[in-house]
Amino acid sequence: MPELLPGALLAGIISILGVMVWRTQALMPRLSFTRLLLVGMAGAYLVPAAVTFLANTWRNQDWLPTLPIVTPAAVFLGAWAGFAVLFVGNTKAKPRRVPLWAGALIGLATAILLPPLLDRLTGSYQRPSLRADVNHCTRGMLGQVQPREVVNICDEPIVVGLCLPGEVNPKPCSQSSNVDPGQTVRFDPGEAHLSSLPSNPNGLTVVACLPPARPSRMLSVTGRGYDGVCIPAG
Repeated sequence: MPELLPGALLAGIISILGVMVWRTQALMPRLSFTRLLLVGMAGAYLVPAAVTFLANTWRNQDWLPTLPIVTPAAVFLGAWAGFAVLFVGNTKAKPRRVPLWAGALIGLATAILLPPLLDRLTGSYQRPSLRADVNHCTRGMLGQVQPREVVNICDEPIVVGLCLPGEVNPKPCSQSSNVDPGQTVRFDPGEAHLSSLPSNPNGLTVVACLPPARPSRMLSVTGRGYDGVCIPAG
């Protein structure tokens, strides 16, 4: 069985919802749970692979404009907006007013335009704009109270950052290093210890990113403690 790509679960869920909306608008009978499950599994495998292939093909063409980077959180916002418009605009008591392509277009516009708008309004990078944390590519970073040495165990370059108290998104970590495969980098945590609850919420954080994303940190979703995050290239 092929390996699932990042975003596979979200792609499967969106595939199921998309098929349900399409069949409802086409006045077709509902699919059984088993068939919907198969649709979700197919979407989880095929959609991320197709998107990755098309994006790579696009980027290899020098004459085409640069594609915007859309994170899974932004895709979730776009999917929510698109399905909300379709469900609200196409109730059973009214004739269909919003076609499927219009809902998809609204969702795409939301996924691309809303995150940078939120960033501009708040003055810092919000969750939908954050890039993936590739901490699985490191050894010596996770589980350490005071990380001092990190090795890149993946086959691609990464950038690793150690953020001390006071360094907060949109400011990148001052201790950030590009790390080639197999390379080791060293940090100086000073007297700071890793951020943890409830004893040390304002401690240091560590994070690994794929360039050109930059390591930074921000408040956790609970509002206490800090998470290492990857912010867009600035």
